[in-house]
Amino acid sequence: MATSSAPRKMPRLLKATYLADQEYLLEETRATALFYLPGPIVYLIVFGFLAWITEAARRNWAGQIGWYSQHVVRALPKGDRVFLSYFFDFLVVLGLLFLLVRYLRWVRTVYAVTNRRVIVQRGILSRDFDEIPVLQVRGVDVHQSVGDRILGFGTVRVSSEGSSRLGNEDWRGIPKPFRFQKLIEDAAQGSGPAAATH
Repeated sequence: MATSSAPRKMPRLLKATYLADQEYLLEETRATALFYLPGPIVYLIVFGFLAWITEAARRNWAGQIGWYSQHVVRALPKGDRVFLSYFFDFLVVLGLLFLLVRYLRWVRTVYAVTNRRVIVQRGILSRDFDEIPVLQVRGVDVHQSVGDRILGFGTVRVSSEGSSRLGNEDWRGIPKPFRFQKLIEDAAQGSGPAAATH
């Protein structure tokens, strides 16, 4: 009888002890950083630049004076220049907090498919696990906007029988979503990698 010689994937993101005996990992992933981080980074670039050039104009730093400095900042009374500088500094601090929150949201959630379950692991220090047994999976939908397709990610929704909370969630920013969809469907139908015999 033929046996599968493909090496088993060892969990890197999923807590390995959560897997049961005779259960093996097919795929694990986080949402792509391209989904979570560009917004905060663009925000920081814009307001960081405005904060820097406002401070340069306020302090009369040589060589740093441009149109914005001459026609906006220098046109203000001195007290208003200080206020504008602090205001942009405050926006930069908010941007750093925004980036931290988005980073933590990105790294705290892991999506995994095994030969038995679809699993979502949440948390950094403490961890929560939600799962759908593959036998209860009734369909896997993928949605990609034009931008999603260009960047290589999409939204995955697993529908299931029963009252699993995961069956009502959109998993956004999943890289290679059609591959993830196929792995879930193969496991649910008992074909492909999930059907490997030992």
